[in-house]
Amino acid sequence: MAIPPDLFSIYHPTSINYSFVYSLYLGFVFPYISLYHLFIISTGKVLMSQAYSIDLIYSLIGYPNETEWLEFKSNNNDADRIAKDISALANSAAFHGRDCAYKIWGISDDDHKLIGTTFDPFRQKAKGNQDLLIWLKTHLSHNANYDFSEIYFENKKYIVLTIYAATNQPVRYNSIAYIRSGSSTTTLSGGSATESELWRKLQRNDFELQGAIKNVASSKISSFLYIDAYYELNRLTQPSSLEGILTDFIEQEIIKKQDDGTYTITNLGALLLAKDLSAFPNLRKRPLRILRFEGNGNFNILDDKTFNEGYAISLQRAEDYIKAVIPSKEVIDGAFRRIVYAYPQRAIRELLSNIVIHQDLTVTTSGPLVNIFDNRIEFCNPGVSLIPLERVLNAQPKTRNNALVNQLRLMDLCEEGGTGWDLAVAACEEYHMVAPKIESSEELGTKVTLYHGGAYPHMTKHERMDAAYWHACLKYASGESMNNQSLRERFGLDNEQKNTLAISRLIKECCKEGLIKAEDENAGTKYKRYIPSWA
Repeated sequence: MAIPPDLFSIYHPTSINYSFVYSLYLGFVFPYISLYHLFIISTGKVLMSQAYSIDLIYSLIGYPNETEWLEFKSNNNDADRIAKDISALANSAAFHGRDCAYKIWGISDDDHKLIGTTFDPFRQKAKGNQDLLIWLKTHLSHNANYDFSEIYFENKKYIVLTIYAATNQPVRYNSIAYIRSGSSTTTLSGGSATESELWRKLQRNDFELQGAIKNVASSKISSFLYIDAYYELNRLTQPSSLEGILTDFIEQEIIKKQDDGTYTITNLGALLLAKDLSAFPNLRKRPLRILRFEGNGNFNILDDKTFNEGYAISLQRAEDYIKAVIPSKEVIDGAFRRIVYAYPQRAIRELLSNIVIHQDLTVTTSGPLVNIFDNRIEFCNPGVSLIPLERVLNAQPKTRNNALVNQLRLMDLCEEGGTGWDLAVAACEEYHMVAPKIESSEELGTKVTLYHGGAYPHMTKHERMDAAYWHACLKYASGESMNNQSLRERFGLDNEQKNTLAISRLIKECCKEGLIKAEDENAGTKYKRYIPSWA
C-alpha cells in the first residue's frame, strides 16, 4: 500500500497519531487515509514520510560520535536497556535545551554505516512475555513521551525512537532517573550539581520558545508567517535570499532548525507574525478579541471582532478599530482641525499592549479581550498580576513573556522597562479623567478599566482618592512629590479657594486611609508635600 507523498509535503510528520489520522479520514483525503487508518489500527505501527526519515537519519549519522541526545544500535532489543535509555535521553534533551533525542536501530556503533535491523518494537516481548510498548508505559514515569517509527530504505529496515525532552520533572524508569554522560547512560545522582541544574531547567517555563508547529519545509514558512512585516516593523532591510531570512529568524528564535532539515515555528514566532493564529493548535485562544456592547451592560453584543494575526500586526489594527467605534469629536486647534477621542489614545495603546505581554500563555481557556461599553472600556488578560496592584506604577517590572516583550519593544509596539502603566495613568491625568481601575484574581485574571468622562464634580469619593494616589505615585516615579496645586491641576481645577479647600480635604482623607503620607511632617500646611505611603 502506497501513502500519497503529497500528504507530507508541508509538515513531514515524524509520526501520525490516531486523532490526526481520524481528522484527515473525515476530511478531504478519505480514499487514502481510510486505508492508512485501518493499517495503523491493525498493526500498531506508525509510519514516517520516507523523504523525511531518510533525511533525518543521514543528518544524524553525520555526527562523529554518539552524544548526550543521540544513540545508535544495530539489534539490541533488551527492554531494561531501552527503558533506561528513554529516561536518560529525555532528561539529557531537557538538560541540553533540545526538543528531543533519538535512539536509532540499524546503524553500526563504530562507523555509523546503514546496516538495517531486525528489531521490531511493535512485536517485541518484554519480561513476563508482555508487549514491549505496554511494558514501557507501565515502567516509565507518566511524563515520558516518545514515538517508535519504522522505515524502509534500500530494502533495509530502520527503527527511529524519538524521545521528547522531559517536562516538569525528570523522566524515571522504575522510580530511578537516568541521564547521559557523553555516550553512556548513568544514574542521575540525587543532590548532584547535574540534578540541581536539570531541575532548574525543568522549572523554567519557556513557553515562547516551544514549538507551535513542527516539520515545516523552508519554502512553506511564508505560508504561516508575515515575513515582510517583521523587517518593516524592525526597520531592517529584508535579505534577498530565503537562506538569509531563515538565518535571521533562527537568530531571533522565531523558528528553529530541526535535525532533519525542516523547521519548527516557535510560539514566539507565531504570536508575533502569524497570518492566522488559529492555524496553530496551542495558540487558538491567543488572538486579540474585541466585544462591543449596547449601553453599559453585557446583555446585547453589537459587534464581536477577532484579530487572528500575530500581535505585531493585530495590535495596530485593534487600536484602529477601537478608535473607530468610541465617541470622538473634531476640534479647531489654531489653523488645524484634529480629532479628540473620548479616551486617551496613549492609554488605549499601552493597555492593549499590556494585555498581550502580561497574559499567562499557559492558560488555555481564555485570551486577551477588550470589552467596549458606552461608559467604559475593559482590557482583560488571563493570569494574575505578578506585582501587587498598588505598586504597579513604581515596582520593578516583571513579565511572564520576556522574549515577546523584547520583540514588541524593538518594533515600538510596547514600552521598555514596565512604563506602560505609568503612561496610561499620565494620559488619563492629561484628560482630567478617572484614573484607570485595576483588578486581578486567580480565577478571572487581570482587568483594567478606563472610564469615559468623569470630571472632578462627577467622580465618586473613591474615584477621587484613587486618582490622588496614582498622582502621588506618578510624581514619586519622576523624582517629585505631590502638593495641593499639582493635584488641583491633575483634576483640571483652578486656584479658587473652594477648590483649594476641597483638595485639602481629599488629601487628608487619603492620608487617613493610608494611601499617601506627608514627605515632611514638620513642614507648614501651605508647604506640605506628599508621597505614596509605601515610599
